[in-house]
Amino acid sequence: MPSGRTHNRINIIALFIILLSLFSLLKKPVLPFPSSYMESRRIIIFSLAYLFGTFFLSPDLDVKSGPYNRWGVFKIIWLPYQFFGHRGILHHPVLGPVILTFTPAILLYFLLLLLNIDAGELPVWIWTSALSGIFISIEIHCLSDMLWGKICRQWR
Repeated sequence: MPSGRTHNRINIIALFIILLSLFSLLKKPVLPFPSSYMESRRIIIFSLAYLFGTFFLSPDLDVKSGPYNRWGVFKIIWLPYQFFGHRGILHHPVLGPVILTFTPAILLYFLLLLLNIDAGELPVWIWTSALSGIFISIEIHCLSDMLWGKICRQWR
């Protein structure tokens, strides 16, 4: 399987491809493509969430990895997932992204409560941009694991 650095590189390259694709769709749309998707604030939130997903919400949180260590004192929230073993539930294409976003969302919820911010007042485009970035980064990680395994089996 790809190393942590390789996963990071793959995800960064994929982010550039995604952004270039979005810009090319805006210039010459194949399908009706809402230009509101290309607002800079949406792209920034998507990109930041994508990078957060790449470096902090990797499916490799089920082992003591780079993303696991980046959580510092908060890495304790990921300890229960290490009992499932590597490539377990966090590498599932549907459950993995849901768990990986839900777990820190609980922390975020309590932080927003402490700051007296109502999360329901934030516009939907913020949530959709952020969740899209996180989910896509996790899916690319899982996809690269799957493809890497198939490629390695072909070379053996």
